[in-house]
Amino acid sequence: FYLFSNPQAARALIDFRYKTLSQAKMRAHDLDCAGACFPIATSDGSESCTLWQHASLQLQPTTGVAYAIWHYMKITGDNAFLRCEGSELLVEICRFLASRGQWSPQGKFGYYAVMGPDEFQMMVNNNAYTNYMAKRTFEYTLSVLRASDANQLGVSAEEMASWEHMAQEMILPYDPQTGLFEQHDGFFRLPHIDIDTIPVSDFPLYSHWAYDRIYRNDMIKQPDVLMFLFLYNQSFTLEEKRANYEYYEPRCIHESSLSPSVHSILAQELGKYPEAFEFFRFATRIDLDNYNRNSGEGIHTTSIAAAWMNIVYGFGGMRSDGDVLSFQPTLPAHWSGYGFKIAYRGSRIQVEVNQKEAVLRVSEGTPVTVKVAGKLVQLDQKGISVELA
Repeated sequence: FYLFSNPQAARALIDFRYKTLSQAKMRAHDLDCAGACFPIATSDGSESCTLWQHASLQLQPTTGVAYAIWHYMKITGDNAFLRCEGSELLVEICRFLASRGQWSPQGKFGYYAVMGPDEFQMMVNNNAYTNYMAKRTFEYTLSVLRASDANQLGVSAEEMASWEHMAQEMILPYDPQTGLFEQHDGFFRLPHIDIDTIPVSDFPLYSHWAYDRIYRNDMIKQPDVLMFLFLYNQSFTLEEKRANYEYYEPRCIHESSLSPSVHSILAQELGKYPEAFEFFRFATRIDLDNYNRNSGEGIHTTSIAAAWMNIVYGFGGMRSDGDVLSFQPTLPAHWSGYGFKIAYRGSRIQVEVNQKEAVLRVSEGTPVTVKVAGKLVQLDQKGISVELA
């Protein structure tokens, strides 16, 4: 949200990670690793999460900082930041990832005894999200270092070569015949549970089930494989996204408030429009309707932030992981219209969608190149309009 509405605030959030880099290095040291490991919960840079399985096994806060830098650079082009704070953060993150991973007897690199975004599976090996995000982090950092002076950051050619080897040999449990990514080693062999048979009175499960009961089946709490298919959306085919959505969605109970919006965005892309809107309703009314039976413990502000993404990425069809920003606008059948503004490369893009067309224009700043409905266009203050399919 901040990246596209207030890039300075987005920069400040990354700066917070830079200012607390020393604490992240201490945390990595506590875990017998090198580099920097960022906390899953914090107010001052130190790890505040008291649940060891989350604090010690989840690597996504650390790869999330690397992704934030990569994404920030795509949207802002702030090279001054990348040359200084950004590069140093990336290097320390890679040092942590290199020291936390291990080589299999078959000569492949991966991560063992981890917990991915799906917090219903712990101490697993080669979580697909963890491994994929680490691979992309290594690759991006190497591209940054090769375009700058790695020696100034104290990175040797040997260290860079080792990261490249790790990225190349990263274990990614993928079946080309089905197009499925296995969430982690052995996930496909876990006992199956039909989540629709769980009594409503059992929710939230954390309050009603023993931990070991939660962990011993193929039920998932929130998107895991689907999460990296969203973050790096354009790196995967529509068929891969469909196969994984149709496999993992029926196993997900959405006990995380971050879950429904990601499912809605992917469902919209896959043409599952009624399903996409129901997930959007879930995200926006999660506390009003007490969907997860835990609103009394506090409102889910992250779900509302994700609902903004739901409109922009879902119905607006925006994708921000490619070479240029792209849009594929749609409109829910019973809506008359919607609109939003996006900050991009120093300009602001205004998007207005009604029942007949989508109108995009630069409302502030200079023209920018974007992709609309699959076509590359130069967007200026006159704007363009495209008919809705």
